[in-house]
Amino acid sequence: MSWQESIVLEKEEHVVHSWEGAYEKPYKVMTGDSRGRNYREKEATKRKKGILVLTNNRILWFERRGLIGKSYHALFEIYLRSLKGISMGGLMSKYVSITDEKMEYRFHLKGVGKKELEPFKDMIFRQVEKIKEKESQTYQKETITKEVVMIPCAYCKALMPQTSVFCPVCGAKRTA
Repeated sequence: MSWQESIVLEKEEHVVHSWEGAYEKPYKVMTGDSRGRNYREKEATKRKKGILVLTNNRILWFERRGLIGKSYHALFEIYLRSLKGISMGGLMSKYVSITDEKMEYRFHLKGVGKKELEPFKDMIFRQVEKIKEKESQTYQKETITKEVVMIPCAYCKALMPQTSVFCPVCGAKRTA
């Protein structure tokens, strides 16, 4: 089963690009000495292989599972509207850090190194700009449709909407 068979796209959403790699999945462990003292919680990560998918609306991570029969499972999604930043980290093993409103996600992606980081970011931020542009066009349309032209009543001179048949002040029928 491929990741394309696992993806559920939203209305008017399409896949822009995908990258194979690994995700540093965080989990908590207990550490302490051999006598059972000084135990404390520590955060660790485990690398999980999979596919990072960029759509025109979201970034999705599909974890690859199984030894013989491989299958892909959607683990999480990052809405592009909530994206806060993209950077690179790591000394020996480079990773891409994607941060949203909730947390930081770390990916080791094939074909995305220090030199490829800028084109990677550019591809994602172009999708963010398209979302913002679409939202501003929708807002502008709503603003234009709500404009009402006011005209004076022929009898009492009070302003009334141009679409009114009767004056809301004196009740006279609109002329012309």
